[in-house]
Amino acid sequence: MTRVKQVLGLTRENIPLWGTSIGHGYVHWFPATFFLLLPLIKEEFGLSYTEMGFMVTIRFISSMVANFPSGMIADVVGRHHLIMTIALAWVGIPYLLVGISSNYAVLLTCMVFLGIGNNLWHPAAMSILHDVYPQKRGWAIGWHSSAANMGDALGPFMSGILLTWLTWRQILIGSAIPGLGMGLFIWWLLGTSPHKEPADPVEEDSGKAKKADPQKLSMKQYLRGVGRLLINRNVFFLALINGIRSLTQNGLSTFLPPYFMTVLNISPWLSGVYITIIQVAGIIAAPISGRASDTYGRKRVVTAALFSTSVAVFLLVVVQHPVLFVVFLGGVGFFLYSLRPVLIAWAMELAPKELRGSVVGLQFSFQSALSALAPVLGGWVADRWGLMATFYFLAATVILSNVLVAFIRESETSHEKSAA
Repeated sequence: MTRVKQVLGLTRENIPLWGTSIGHGYVHWFPATFFLLLPLIKEEFGLSYTEMGFMVTIRFISSMVANFPSGMIADVVGRHHLIMTIALAWVGIPYLLVGISSNYAVLLTCMVFLGIGNNLWHPAAMSILHDVYPQKRGWAIGWHSSAANMGDALGPFMSGILLTWLTWRQILIGSAIPGLGMGLFIWWLLGTSPHKEPADPVEEDSGKAKKADPQKLSMKQYLRGVGRLLINRNVFFLALINGIRSLTQNGLSTFLPPYFMTVLNISPWLSGVYITIIQVAGIIAAPISGRASDTYGRKRVVTAALFSTSVAVFLLVVVQHPVLFVVFLGGVGFFLYSLRPVLIAWAMELAPKELRGSVVGLQFSFQSALSALAPVLGGWVADRWGLMATFYFLAATVILSNVLVAFIRESETSHEKSAA
């Protein structure tokens, strides 16, 4: 049992990892559940499909706008534990209001606040993991990413079961109330960690080490640093690759269900099982790829994962053998989701240390922007050349993004480990 705990990292030293991961899973639980409840909300409110879709669009837009300011808050204010607690409460409260509302304008307003709350979490949480695990950043961020996949998978699953007895309003209200308690629990849990609130190490002053103030940047200093960050070629290319990865992920989420049901004539139930396979593969992949990048270097793992993702997408729509189809489906999920923690860890290591939260915000801004393009671009390709062409398009974008990797330098931490 002791050996199992060590392998899984179930020790007091890893309280920051499990605290941030549990909270991250809860943050993703809400949006995943909401997608399942949307048809019921549409029916009760008498909405058109356009009005229903606009609710989702508003959330993506507010997320994109909020990403970079959330990084600024993490960098300038510090107090990452407090920010994460506020984020958890902030995510739950809009759903509580949706659950008691009967007005479409209120629903749209809640979607705006939801997008902000969701993205307040990431820069603060990943800044903590970056500081606490300097030798295992990929591994730690990998588990953090896996928790998001677990929330994405468990939210709809549990809500689907609860809909047998409860209404959609009761589910949203019942899910929101624990959010406040979860925020306090994460605050307490991280407070019991042997690791203190991250602060940059130390500057030498008369031979004595002195901790830097967590609130270390003035607004003028921050804006000057952000200007340098935005013209950093390495950070920009990593954000672009992360955006392409997200475009591919959202494109597959949008067009795999119609491919299953209209081209392969698979039942909705089995289509749901196949989508779950992708999520499960992603849960497994993230810690493995993160640890591999800690050992062998970020660039090697990203290059291999990008190439493997494009091959898996191509084979998925070309090979029609039932068993191989499931294998390639799992391969898509494994390699696609394996990229996320490695790209984030790599970007944080290449960015100035006082702008770690902002570089995470930049990564997620590109993710949100290109995710919003995926359904439109994929739909245009499908209308013009057929649904199969959409998957060839997605595979091609991943292959082309591999070219960008050649122009990004390896981080010093990864370089040292891969050379060891």
